[in-house]
Amino acid sequence: MNAERKRLVLESWQSVAADRDGIATAFYERLFEIHPPARQLFARTNMTEQRVKVMTMLDDIVRNLDQLDELIPTVAALGRRHYGYGVQDGDYDRVREALLGAIGNSLGDAFTRDVRNAWEEAYALTASVMKRAGETAPATAQ
Repeated sequence: MNAERKRLVLESWQSVAADRDGIATAFYERLFEIHPPARQLFARTNMTEQRVKVMTMLDDIVRNLDQLDELIPTVAALGRRHYGYGVQDGDYDRVREALLGAIGNSLGDAFTRDVRNAWEEAYALTASVMKRAGETAPATAQ
């Protein structure tokens, strides 16, 4: 990601971060709407705690876009855990849609094409690391 896109992600995140629970709630509602089977993955999950976890992870990702040596191991570990939960490649597309929808709704008119593209790129980076780590999970577990 170039510096301008990192800046757009960070600034837009800072402007919506005060509504973390609202964003997380909107994210999960949209995810369950576009992919009802995802609800089963969270059937025994305390969703209040889960919303805090997902927003904390997003905050870490956004804050560390300039520090990939710190970000990549954290995101890779997340990918391995998600692989263990049964997350598949297609799920990442649904998560992207739900996440960008929640952020976009929170930002309103400030969710410009440039801001959306910056978030798309940040998500693509994160998802690619997670997928790659998930693909290697069985080999590392042996």
